Parts: sequence; structure tokens; C-alpha cells
Amino acid sequence: MKKTYSELTDDLYRRLCGRFIEEYANKVILIHTVDERSWAHPAILSYFEVVAIDCRNIRLAAYTNSQTTENMRKRGKVTLSVFDERLAAYIKGTATELCAQMRSAPHNSKLNVFVEQVLIDSADPVLEPGAYITSGIRYQNPNAGSLGVLQELLLH
Repeated sequence: MKKTYSELTDDLYRRLCGRFIEEYANKVILIHTVDERSWAHPAILSYFEVVAIDCRNIRLAAYTNSQTTENMRKRGKVTLSVFDERLAAYIKGTATELCAQMRSAPHNSKLNVFVEQVLIDSADPVLEPGAYITSGIRYQNPNAGSLGVLQELLLH
């Protein structure tokens, strides 16, 4: 069952605002852009690279020379998929590049995503009683510089 919103829910804003990074530091967000042949192009970003400025704007740090960033430059469309225990959320938006090289990580571009639609997905309790997502996608990050990227994304 899907619920649709025009901006981030309170829960999504809290998890993406950057103030509670220690809760999400070992989790990632799946993103999809649209490539030149109209195929979905997947990529993964950490919570250090995705920051909600408010309920309608999300900042991203993505490799400046990546296909993902090039797709956002050319077509502007992106979907962020956030998975965690009992959560499947899809954030659709329009991306705009703010700068090609971040000061804290020159290999990253800084982009803004204007939130167009948020879908919160869950199993139908009648058709699939008791079914739910049990965890998000996790990773190990030994990079101490990640906090600098997060802090730069928070700057307006």
C-alpha cells in the first residue's frame, strides 16, 4: 500500500537532516537517475552524502565525473530509495547542480534535489499480514572525511 506526499515526512526529514548521523552512518541510500537511453541508472550514496535542507530540498554529494551526476545534469530527474526496518520510501525530485567541485571533496559535485513526490510503501496488511522490510542496506565506511562532506552540504 502506497501513501503519497508532496514533501518529506517528519520521519524522512529527521533521518536525512544530518543531525542524527550516528544513527544512519552505516546505512546507504539507493538512487536512480535516467540515462541517455531512458533506462534507470542505479547508484548508492551514504547518509554523509545526502542531506535534507528542509522538507522540499535535499542536497547530494556525488562524484563529479560519474554517470549518475551526468544524468542529473542532463535530465534533472532522480529518485532516492530509502530502506530501513519497516520503511520503504521513494523520493522523486528534480536535481540541479550547485557546484562542480566541493571544497571538502573536490571529486564530488554538490547538487540540490527539489522534492516533487514522496511515496511510502508497505505490504497490504490484508493480502500480506505481518510482512515488512527488516533492514536497510548497510556498509562499512573507514573514511573520516565523510563528516566534512556532510557539513559542507548543510551550508546554504
